[in-house]
Amino acid sequence: MKCGDVIRLEHLATGRNLHSHYFQSPLSGNQEISAYGEKGVGDTGDHWEVVCEGQAWSRDQSVQLKHVDTGS
Repeated sequence: MKCGDVIRLEHLATGRNLHSHYFQSPLSGNQEISAYGEKGVGDTGDHWEVVCEGQAWSRDQSVQLKHVDTGS
């Protein structure tokens, strides 16, 4: 994957997209993540940006995922 790519993440057991929005999780106080959509169908709340150094993410390199809509 290239640094800066926008991807969707799919929960293996349910096949739903990992989704987020402007809601705080009641347990952790962090941004809430939920499962949304089916079979790849969803909305912009399913978009995550690959944040890494250089041109592409390599196995031995740290990576972060940033939620595109909220910037978190």
